Amino acid sequence: MTTDSSRKTLYLIDGSAYIYRAFFALPALNNSKGLQTNAVYGFMTTLLKILRERKPDGIVVAFDERGPTLRQQEFKEYKAQRPPMPDGMSAQIPYIHRVVAALNIPAVKQAGYEADDLIGTLAQKAEHAGDDVVIVTGDKDMLQLITPHVRIYDPVKDKWSGEPECVEKFGVEPARVIEIMGLMGDASDNIPGVKGIGEKTAIKLIAQFGTIDELLRRVEEVTPPRIKAMLIEQADNARLSRKLATIDVNSPVEFDAEAFRVKPPHQDQLTDLLRELEFTALLKTLQPAAKPAETPAAALTIIQDEPSAERFVAKLPAGSPLAVQCLLSGGSSIRADVLGFALSSGGQTAFFPLDVHTYMRPITTLLQDQSRTKVVHDLKATLLAFHRIGVTIAGPYLDTMVADYLLNPNRRDHSLATIALEAVGHRLGESHSEAKAPQSLFDEDTGSRDEAAEQAMVLAQLAPVMLERLTAQGSLKLFHDIEMPLVPVLAEIERNGFLLDVEGLTVLSKELEHELDKMMGTIAGLAGGEFNINSPKQLAVVLFEKLGLKPGRKTKTGYSTDEDTLTQLATQHDLPAQILTYRSLSKLKSTYVDALPELVNPDTKRLHTSLNQTVAATGRLSSTDPNLQNIPVKGDYGLRIREAFIAPKAHTLLCADYSQIEPRILAHLSQDPRLLQVFEKGEDIHMATAMDIFHLPASQITREMRRAAKSVVFGIVYGISPFGLSQNIGVPQAEAKKYIETYFEKYAGVRALMDRNIAEGKEKGFTTTILGRRRPIPELQSGDPVQRGFGERMAVNSPIQGSAADLIKVAMINVSKALHHEMPHTKMILQVHDELIFEVPEKELDEAKRLVKHEMEGVGKQLHLSVPLKVDLGTGHNWRAAHP
Repeated sequence: MTTDSSRKTLYLIDGSAYIYRAFFALPALNNSKGLQTNAVYGFMTTLLKILRERKPDGIVVAFDERGPTLRQQEFKEYKAQRPPMPDGMSAQIPYIHRVVAALNIPAVKQAGYEADDLIGTLAQKAEHAGDDVVIVTGDKDMLQLITPHVRIYDPVKDKWSGEPECVEKFGVEPARVIEIMGLMGDASDNIPGVKGIGEKTAIKLIAQFGTIDELLRRVEEVTPPRIKAMLIEQADNARLSRKLATIDVNSPVEFDAEAFRVKPPHQDQLTDLLRELEFTALLKTLQPAAKPAETPAAALTIIQDEPSAERFVAKLPAGSPLAVQCLLSGGSSIRADVLGFALSSGGQTAFFPLDVHTYMRPITTLLQDQSRTKVVHDLKATLLAFHRIGVTIAGPYLDTMVADYLLNPNRRDHSLATIALEAVGHRLGESHSEAKAPQSLFDEDTGSRDEAAEQAMVLAQLAPVMLERLTAQGSLKLFHDIEMPLVPVLAEIERNGFLLDVEGLTVLSKELEHELDKMMGTIAGLAGGEFNINSPKQLAVVLFEKLGLKPGRKTKTGYSTDEDTLTQLATQHDLPAQILTYRSLSKLKSTYVDALPELVNPDTKRLHTSLNQTVAATGRLSSTDPNLQNIPVKGDYGLRIREAFIAPKAHTLLCADYSQIEPRILAHLSQDPRLLQVFEKGEDIHMATAMDIFHLPASQITREMRRAAKSVVFGIVYGISPFGLSQNIGVPQAEAKKYIETYFEKYAGVRALMDRNIAEGKEKGFTTTILGRRRPIPELQSGDPVQRGFGERMAVNSPIQGSAADLIKVAMINVSKALHHEMPHTKMILQVHDELIFEVPEKELDEAKRLVKHEMEGVGKQLHLSVPLKVDLGTGHNWRAAHP
């Protein structure tokens, strides 16, 4: 392209082509409402890349219009082989048009014409008007449009094509590309060409004869005879194909230089659309920075003494929500120090440098005012931090992080910055971007102070928006009755912690070290020499070259030595089994035996896990730093690790475990008569299932049969396949399939429930629990059978697992309330899925057992379950002994 500073550059985007490219190139992204968004995302990022990197003077997007084209009237088979547009793509088309409109980019389409024709016409008109033109496409057909002032750009490959590139590819100038296309055809558009002539032959023929017309006129000169015969026989096809491949540069589309100039986006439209699509990263990039006037610094009150605190409180409207934002030092919530905090209510915002002696009395009264909802982001962290300085915050609470989790359970990012941007269009921290995290809170450290104040102000704005959204979704009752009352319970569990026998683990560590050293000698003997056991490469050499074992799955770096492979190889040789045992013991030592003592809090001498309320989409709690829900429950060394979790002197541990909670919820949801009968009679569901699938009386059911039946029961809940079940219980796939089929014959109500859950999930886009917790499952709408199958398993399982999660949360709230009222010295110290663990003074043990069992089993009646709940209790001075 010749350069001339006076010429403007117009970019013409092949919109329809990039919709297809984005859809098939990107994985099936979805927003929380179930809309597939990969094509929109890919298309939009392409546009933004062009605008950002190429800085065009003008830009236009061309789309195909629905309905038959002139080419299809000419040749009915044109593009006839193409499958219909996938549903996941067609649903995104209106959003792509909205993206183009929001970015204020002109779009053109015309009945009967393809996007190529509109681009060709505009390119020619723009060039005649004195513009340079860049056609954005990956379609080789467009090469025919190249001129000294028209180039092709493919942003996916970051590749430019002008006249030299066209000649290099096809051996002819751009105008004669259609001659080559006429001979070779185009399978993607079903243009026939001359069957038997490929690209190389077509290029050679046109280089020799110039055009199809000239080639056919001098066809007798063509060699070999086979090619000549093809051309004579298919001459009409060649002419037709050239016509179909020729882009119409005279389509009825107008060139308007001024209308096509790049203009600023329609910011409100763009922001609303990005929020709807949940393109958080793009929203952060494209949302304009907050204006200085929008930040609270100018109106911020700094509280220095009790009179100024009293004046601030006096200005607040009675009963108005109170936003609270702590400024914390680094570290875990249990150890974080409060450096100060900001409060905002009724348009008033104040920052409080921490000095409990000078102003905390009026503020304490304010924080304990039960007529005000306390709006906090990550309430648990705030409760834990305030507890360290002797401050309590009374409910009712509105935790924006938990609220966003209920609204968007599939999303990982529930940060205040993300929620503020999406819900109220406020970008946090723009005016303080140079401020650094505080080391201490001196008067001059205004950056951190202003950030906390801004966050409090935004929390006050968020409160009504989040409540409105929870109400619209039908999640407000779940939020108020379960999730908010649970937060103080979780904070208390974390604060209580679990006592650890550090000396016992030190002894166990030395024992394991000795055992591992001994195993290394055994392994070296079996391998015929020493090697690095932790090196997959060296292990592969030993197994497959030295010992000659049959290799399995191959990876990029060589043959796999993963757990599945070693398990299969263990039937051929003793070495793989020894490696598996070595790996298992080594992991136990590093992950638990050596790591746990390092995580003991030096102040309390206890382990304080973090129970996460906003991670698992099912509603389950997770445990981190350390993960105490993952402490091994099997194997000698695993059980000895549990022995290290102990009760202090004159106390004992009480473990209360819901028995068969998911099968009971399955019975309630399915209303299957056989399942209901089993639980009403107090029978063992796994024994009953074994009797049903093996057609035997209880006296003839072996331990292995009951175990197989248990796998069937839980496999059904998790949507297991015959293959998966066969792997779990070690039987042929046909036999596993028979077990599943027999189960569904006996428990037809379960099959009906599964079908109903999948159908409702597809119709609504989500499933719900007994208490109305939503789980969006966009995978149910996927065109990919693997993704759709995954979605169907989630649709089966989520209502059951989610209801179990809701149920244990209700139990935790009820038990905590009862303990505070009746037995304040008994502490809840951990939750592990269906199990609650308590630290009980020995003299209170009998009463604690009664209270805990009564409250936990009472949840069934509270939730109107159709079957009774059963809680198994266990006690002991360590976790292993106390496990029921």
